[in-house]
Amino acid sequence: GDEPLDAGTLEAFGGSLGSAGVIVLSEADRPPEVARAAMRFFRNESCGQCTPCREGTVHAVSLMSAPSWDIAKLEELSACMADASICGLGQAAPASLRSVLRFWPELVR
Repeated sequence: GDEPLDAGTLEAFGGSLGSAGVIVLSEADRPPEVARAAMRFFRNESCGQCTPCREGTVHAVSLMSAPSWDIAKLEELSACMADASICGLGQAAPASLRSVLRFWPELVR
């Protein structure tokens, strides 16, 4: 739609403005690969202070590297990371993963 890109407007659509970073994909991109690359980025950038982020990103990358994703485990792990991480990095880490699970689940089965 033509929704404004303002703080507070995207939540109703399952999105978030976050730090205002936007990832634009072409039809040539594979969303699961993009989500895996994003999770590797968060794994590498984690300060290691809290377990949900430190261990969650490592475990998520491992699960996302399988030929077929364990969707139930990834959904549970994503919720834990988003809810229990101390800072915004750990809370945001599962965003791309959650988008793939929501919009392209057929690509990871």
